Amino acid sequence: EEEQRPSGALLQPAWDWILQSVPGISHFLFGSVCACVTFVASCLYFSYKDLARHDSKIQKDWWPTLNDMLVVGVPQIIIYILANGISWVIWDIRIDLPKEAPTLWEFGRDLAIMLIVGDYYIYFEHRTMHQFVYLRDNIHSVHHSYKKVFSWAGGWVHPLEDLAAVLTQVACPVFFLRPHPLCFWFFVSLWTLLLVDEHSGHDVWWSPYYYLPFAAGGGGAPHDIHHYKPHTNFGFVFNIWDILFNTMQYVTEWYPGKTDFEPYVGGKDFRPVKGFVPTEGWTAYNQKQKKTD
Repeated sequence: EEEQRPSGALLQPAWDWILQSVPGISHFLFGSVCACVTFVASCLYFSYKDLARHDSKIQKDWWPTLNDMLVVGVPQIIIYILANGISWVIWDIRIDLPKEAPTLWEFGRDLAIMLIVGDYYIYFEHRTMHQFVYLRDNIHSVHHSYKKVFSWAGGWVHPLEDLAAVLTQVACPVFFLRPHPLCFWFFVSLWTLLLVDEHSGHDVWWSPYYYLPFAAGGGGAPHDIHHYKPHTNFGFVFNIWDILFNTMQYVTEWYPGKTDFEPYVGGKDFRPVKGFVPTEGWTAYNQKQKKTD
């Protein structure tokens, strides 16, 4: 007799309900719908925190206005809805969904692998965007046009970088791991939530860096530093790779949002590149240098 696969008893009721109640889940692009819904919902959550002036804000001397949110948020919502809708119709590919839920071990194992491998990929994708001048000035600078980040600004990226970032997310599960659909959908939703968190401008209690030892978790506070000092903190879900490759700037040295900073100048011949050194910081640095010369 064939060896029986262990049953995912704890997750089975939830999986049965999803199979019976959620429309469209057999479409191979259902994960993108999960990501889109999570993005909009989490951005609205952080927008509420901004408009309500919650104390979790990192840079408390600046708050995004409703107009800031609409200018960057509305185009993204329209683009994501259109992109998902058109892709859904053009590539109407259906997949056979398993009747059994994953076991908790399978779910946790595959989720951890996807997060770690995806974060490894995106660390080097992000660092590459900074390393090569052409990519930095013509592609990644779109994202860094926001020096003081807020939730909707996290998705404000060049289309080519958006594609690269999606590939870092899905390369492991799609091409190598082949996880259970339930685990994959949860992964893309969690990944998207953490993406918004790190660009939210808020230091929320559920950020990964609060729970992982050795400052190995990412979040809003660690990534906020990157937009001050763009040669540091390239990580996303984790700070593991920043620690290992010596690009880590710890939160304790900057928190809760340092505005009187000296920008990274990279040597005597450095000049500010669009989107990478806040103008006010560069001006203050030059004025200080003139006084000391």
